[in-house]
Amino acid sequence: MVELADGTGGSLDAGAIQKTTLIRSQMKFTVKEIFLSALAALILVVLCMWLLDLPLAVWIARHVGTYAPYVRTSNLPDHLLVIVVILTSLSWSAYFYLVRRNIYDQRTFLCRMTGTVLPLSFGIKTLLKWMFGRIETHTWLADPSLYGFHWFAGTEGFQGFPSGHMLVFTPLFLALWHFYPRHRLYYGVAWFGLGVALVTTEYHFLSDVLAGTYLGAVVYLAVAARLDKLTG
Repeated sequence: MVELADGTGGSLDAGAIQKTTLIRSQMKFTVKEIFLSALAALILVVLCMWLLDLPLAVWIARHVGTYAPYVRTSNLPDHLLVIVVILTSLSWSAYFYLVRRNIYDQRTFLCRMTGTVLPLSFGIKTLLKWMFGRIETHTWLADPSLYGFHWFAGTEGFQGFPSGHMLVFTPLFLALWHFYPRHRLYYGVAWFGLGVALVTTEYHFLSDVLAGTYLGAVVYLAVAARLDKLTG
């Protein structure tokens, strides 16, 4: 293994340097590319809201879930905060452990990334849900007259947009995707499966999931770029 001095008394694994250099090159986007990707995501989300969200939700309720007025929709427990706290704590504990041992490899970079991006994405999703106040699918099935956005009133039953699970877990999957590409198939299956589960359990409309995925990717790239600058 080739090791290079990192300027702090530790050592940098050459393979980790190569991987982070590759990630750095992949994260360089022009203003035009950023604008076009945001525009494409916006158009896709709006089209889903207009054309797919409600018909898909009704179809799922009839064939997969339990349709209102029986109002016995799925009750997926929301332990997202607990998961974020645990993963963030583990990430920073592992990071400082590796740093104390003067180890600077992909494990170190991964721990720093996840320890930073997970609480940040959770905070962003909390703010956006409160701001948009979109009705959740199971609430809409119980009372279709409440459909829509209830601005700055995102309380229980009105926290559908964007999907918090996708906004939080997308950066995690992207970090694993970049630092440990060998298992990308498993990450992709888990990522896709989470999105499907959120829709089929009547927690989210399809557009909520798509928006959460895109925003999660944006948060990841922004944090990665910032940490890259701090690392130099």
